[in-house]
Amino acid sequence: MCRSSVTTPACRTDTSAREAPARPGRAFAGHTGVGTERSARLACDFSPSRRLQRLLWLLAVQSLLLLAFSRLPWVAVGVASLLVFTIAWLEWQRLDRSVGRLSTAEKRWYWQVKGGARREFRFCGELTLWRWLIVINGRDLEGRRLRLVLSSDATGADDWRRLLVALRFSR
Repeated sequence: MCRSSVTTPACRTDTSAREAPARPGRAFAGHTGVGTERSARLACDFSPSRRLQRLLWLLAVQSLLLLAFSRLPWVAVGVASLLVFTIAWLEWQRLDRSVGRLSTAEKRWYWQVKGGARREFRFCGELTLWRWLIVINGRDLEGRRLRLVLSSDATGADDWRRLLVALRFSR
């Protein structure tokens, strides 16, 4: 496996590991409370990703060219072209929902869509970490699925690096 990519499998629904007391020596320096671990805070604002938008339209054009040069009847090409446009439009809408703020506080992860409410979520399923792409699968506290596809061009380089480190060590 390439050193620059990590994929973590499985859905961890067991919360007992999160609620277990901390090991001695892992508490805040100067803090007298027993059982508290350090918790990094992170906040990354994501804007629309031009890289993912270009990739989406490149795939749509490639699909349309494949249909145009196929030996299918023109009626089938027309129906399949409508299907390609519909899927591309739905994926464009999904990319628009990946604009917001990803943050952590007290070992909890939050996603806030631009102009929306902040939703706490837990990781569930695979977490894909590449140098240029992060795919987060999770569920919020109400059980709704959350899938975030984030690209490195949607945020600053320092925020991206901190996010990759936080996600690698969060599970």
